[in-house]
Amino acid sequence: MADRPLIQAAIIVKDEAEQLERCLSSLADLCDGFVVVDTGSVDDTVAVAERHGAVVDHVPWQGDFATPRNRSLDLVDADWVLYVDADEELTSADHAPLRALLAHDTGHAGFRVRFVPRVGWTPYREYRLWRNRPSIRFHGLIHESIVDAVHAAALREGLRVDDLDELTLQHHGYEGDQSHKHARDEPMLLAQIERDPERIFLYDHLARIYEAQGDSARAVASWMRGVERIRARATPHPDDRLVYIDLVVHRIANGDTGDDVAALTQEALARFPDVPSLEYAAATLEYGRGDFAAAAARLERIVALSLDDVIATGSSYDGRIFGEWGWNLLGQCRFSLGDDAGAADAFARAEAAAPDDLSYRTRRMLAAARARAGSPS
Repeated sequence: MADRPLIQAAIIVKDEAEQLERCLSSLADLCDGFVVVDTGSVDDTVAVAERHGAVVDHVPWQGDFATPRNRSLDLVDADWVLYVDADEELTSADHAPLRALLAHDTGHAGFRVRFVPRVGWTPYREYRLWRNRPSIRFHGLIHESIVDAVHAAALREGLRVDDLDELTLQHHGYEGDQSHKHARDEPMLLAQIERDPERIFLYDHLARIYEAQGDSARAVASWMRGVERIRARATPHPDDRLVYIDLVVHRIANGDTGDDVAALTQEALARFPDVPSLEYAAATLEYGRGDFAAAAARLERIVALSLDDVIATGSSYDGRIFGEWGWNLLGQCRFSLGDDAGAADAFARAEAAAPDDLSYRTRRMLAAARARAGSPS
């Protein structure tokens, strides 16, 4: 009898031929095979899956994600399951050590791996790799979750769930026109909120749909529904930060820097201290109100963070906070404080991060000229 496969990827698809080609190619050296459940493709998606040797099944779309995902898990015939979407790719390079680790592991039910949700953003950790167990199945119409099932299996078997930073997945799904996804997701989100009104992530996703559609009022209303839920209960949840982060960032980005936004930002920081995007938002408000020293102190902390420090916060952020945006705003703070040499250095770092933005070069040159003019002869 042939040895049981070590690891297989479980994927659900619909009209994602080009994305699936990239996805499966990136996984070829890690996985022993693929299970692809199609929910109604009319393009070459199925042909791509078959060309890569995938086990293919067909489940008609029924308005929820858990059903096809669980069908894909039913068909996995390996010791380990890697849960992947067609618009993701594995960016980790050397897969042999990871396979060796999994082949000899006896202490884990699953792992959280590095996941990059948007191009140019920082990673956070998601539950994507676990032992193949019939009890580990998804639940939920949308943003279906496996987390409780993985931890329950770990508890039953006396195993652990740990971080595995040797594996990184890059998500590409937010590039391009998202209108079809928004139309599909909105009714599912509304239905899932009725079922699970305490799941804050749902309010955040719904708000981001309205934001993308240009409906700021509905977006803010959805975020505020999440905020009010959080304020009304005593037990915090890691997802709580999402509605605060996105609401604060949205309002500041739209020029709303009044006292109520400042108060909301301070409330968010009190609940979630040291979250870089909230710190950046607070620095933006402080700069706008002329408190350049306080803003500079926040920004200096942000740009000094290592990637491991950022991942440890538990969220993903636009990388420009730690690069061009952070250094540019810090440069403006230093310039306003009369630290011309420090401003020139900060603008130079922003310029290095985004050389096509000529405003950084202009600011660097101005700050450098002022520094030279102010230097003793």
